[in-house]
Amino acid sequence: MKKFVSIIAVLLILSLVACSNQDTPPTTDNSSNTQSENITMLDEGVWPMNEYTEGLPVPSGTVAWAMLDTEHENCGISIVDIAESDYHDYMKLLEQEGFSVIEDVSEEIKGQDYVSIGTLLSNGEKGLGISYIPDNLTIYISFIKE
Repeated sequence: MKKFVSIIAVLLILSLVACSNQDTPPTTDNSSNTQSENITMLDEGVWPMNEYTEGLPVPSGTVAWAMLDTEHENCGISIVDIAESDYHDYMKLLEQEGFSVIEDVSEEIKGQDYVSIGTLLSNGEKGLGISYIPDNLTIYISFIKE
């Protein structure tokens, strides 16, 4: 149970960090496809097919970046050009696929004209940290260890 709580805490922190930053990471040369020893950047524009994304519905929009983090054992994906209605539709799809909301946080970003939404979900096997700001959806996926 302690590991489950710590995984959820990490996902919450990651989603809140993503929520507070509307800018997407700068485009980098992915010719080596490796940013560091622990992080592998995946192809832009393509929904990653791996053990983390297996069984997840693919949201609308365009993949701005995707990465695997072997140190923290998670996969992160940033989707751009996604409307708020598409975000809500995606959340409904996740619930239909057996994910339930563990925590939902919304925060108005001061000095900006938008609300940042952070949601933690689980299906017992995977934990998802999802953040949404206008036109940008970020998903962090990890396996739940007991």
